[in-house]
Amino acid sequence: MTKSQVETATSEVGVVTAADIPNQRQDERFFSQLLDSVQESVVATDLDGRITYWGRGAEALYGYRKEEVLGRCVTIIVESSQQEAERERWRQVFETGSWRGEYEQLHKDGTKFWASTVISLVKNETGQPIGFVGIDADVTDQKRVTEEIEQLKLAIENAMQGISRLDCNGRFIMVKPQYAELLGYGPDELIGESWEVTVPPDDQDAARAGYEAMLRDGRASLECRARKKDGSVFYKQLLLVKTHNDCGEHDGHYCFMSDVTKRREAEDKLRLKEAELAHVSRLSTMGELVAGIAHEINQPLYAIANFAVAAQKQLADGNPNHADLKEIHRHISDQAIRAGDIIRRLRDFVQKTDGVYSSVDLNAVVQDAFEILTPIARRCGASVHLNLCGCPLLVPADRVQLEQVIVNLLRNAIEAVTDRERRVILIYTERTEECVRFAIEDTGDTVGDSVVDKMFDAFFTTKPSGMGMGLAISRTIVESHGGVIQGAAKPDGGLRVTIELPLSRVDE
Repeated sequence: MTKSQVETATSEVGVVTAADIPNQRQDERFFSQLLDSVQESVVATDLDGRITYWGRGAEALYGYRKEEVLGRCVTIIVESSQQEAERERWRQVFETGSWRGEYEQLHKDGTKFWASTVISLVKNETGQPIGFVGIDADVTDQKRVTEEIEQLKLAIENAMQGISRLDCNGRFIMVKPQYAELLGYGPDELIGESWEVTVPPDDQDAARAGYEAMLRDGRASLECRARKKDGSVFYKQLLLVKTHNDCGEHDGHYCFMSDVTKRREAEDKLRLKEAELAHVSRLSTMGELVAGIAHEINQPLYAIANFAVAAQKQLADGNPNHADLKEIHRHISDQAIRAGDIIRRLRDFVQKTDGVYSSVDLNAVVQDAFEILTPIARRCGASVHLNLCGCPLLVPADRVQLEQVIVNLLRNAIEAVTDRERRVILIYTERTEECVRFAIEDTGDTVGDSVVDKMFDAFFTTKPSGMGMGLAISRTIVESHGGVIQGAAKPDGGLRVTIELPLSRVDE
């Protein structure tokens, strides 16, 4: 927001007077620092599209310094042929409140890149639109890697590249040239050698487990690392097939081998890009919550300011009441802690994750997600009831990713009950002998079976401005945690979504 917008919004609620303008400037600096801490691009404009805020992430992404763009139309980052489409996006945001999607944008030097963008309408305390805010992230590499992975999947038909045969003692008795070549040997060099020379020590337990499965079931497939003659390693896929002699006795097995290093590398890249996409989704969510977040942070800050004024008046009287000053100090401390908690939750939510799992209390994650969305629920009149298990529910998880799932489900439920006569959302958690369960129910419109069947598919959405990625990302996160997410229509209208996650080992 601009300085005048902040003054207008705050004076309308009757909290800040002209004497408090220094506090307003401090608040503006605080919000600017908070948004600048976000690595992705954050840009704010007035209703005519003139840039009023240009964050550090925007400077890094587009190449323009703040001084170069403030007051200019935001269409400078859109090529001329797409500027009408950009204005159409503004009209959609003005009508619906937000827009999200991907489209090509321009660096300062004129080069193009693909950006994932969410644009939200910003309103003052009286509900009057005052501008737009957008969060952009470069997803060019993600799109390129996705295309490369699809091409790689077509190219790799999982065909076995090498064949060998081993006896009952695990020694090679036949080696095809392609098999030996993959391992850097000549065909005859492996004859009589144990399979152990072709597997690094750290992977031999996995190979033995595959061998035992082959003895039990007749065949087994596994993946592990292979060790070449020169000591280098690669990832291989093995198919082991048990063999018998003429008397029906086990006499060894065939080993079919493929080099799957490229596929494993592609999968690692895909997991990295999925994590980046989830991060962009979290930033998009924050972009849509900007107005509510600003108001939520303003409350404790203004309370601190008012308590401080009251303390100054007490001291100025020359005969302060120490009991009153002590109580004022307590209120200031409480409000400062409250503001700090809000900022902590926001920073934790938008940070990038390292994918490292730890033992996480699901109840605490649900509580934090609820606190983030409380301003939105309050504005639409939704009544959210938490019925959390009385004991900690520890699950092995990436806390930020798990919170993203809960935030997304709660946000969907809030949107579902908006404008409904009954605006009730129920959340509960419980522990069973096998797992930890989270469930959320809403009193939204009746949901058909066709919607339930597709609701977790990528790009499927029932929202006019939706991208259809929120629930798809949620399913990916839940499944990567070894869990299951399901949706079901309620007989009396609305939707129920359930998540089951495995128990943490320390909780078993």
